[in-house]
Amino acid sequence: MNFRYPIFLDLSGKKCLVAGEGPEIAFKVQALVAAQAKVRYVNPHAEPAIETLAATGLIHWDAREFEPADLDDAFLVITDSADNARIFEMAEQRGILCNAVDDPEHCRFSFGSVHRQGDLTIAISTNGWAPAVAVRLKERLQREIGPEYAEFIEILKQLRPEVTARVSDFQRRRELWYRLVDSEALAMLSAGRFDDAAELVRQLMEGGT
Repeated sequence: MNFRYPIFLDLSGKKCLVAGEGPEIAFKVQALVAAQAKVRYVNPHAEPAIETLAATGLIHWDAREFEPADLDDAFLVITDSADNARIFEMAEQRGILCNAVDDPEHCRFSFGSVHRQGDLTIAISTNGWAPAVAVRLKERLQREIGPEYAEFIEILKQLRPEVTARVSDFQRRRELWYRLVDSEALAMLSAGRFDDAAELVRQLMEGGT
């Protein structure tokens, strides 16, 4: 069984090519733009959402069929066309990551079903074979993991440099982080008690350092 290696890619400034058209292509292009990638879209036609991105300069659109030279300097390519197999083979030869939409046999990577709350990102994969299962699991997580997690992570993010500076011992630092995570702070944030949560975190931090 081919278990795919789960990673989160930093695509900022990377050239990402999208070719073809299909029900998921606009979403893929928008997601790449959100990741601050340099997006090039190649297809004779474009959906309105893609046209808008091109018109505002957020992506470059070549209104023509795919050409092999389009892969030059690309970091990854997403394709949804009759040329999936050919594009995948060319990408493989050049060491470029390729995803053929709804075509697992021609994918070097697959997209997970993603739930985000601020800096928290949870991605679920079924190795590309049963995306609907991943979507249902994401919907369950959306009900259970709300905006309080984004608030909590932001608090911890602000505290991280201070904790690192004040607690040099790794074991003590680790114990402190788990005391913070296992505290009532999340429940307080969920109930809208932001000041109480911040005060609790501060007390636990002072007690742990």
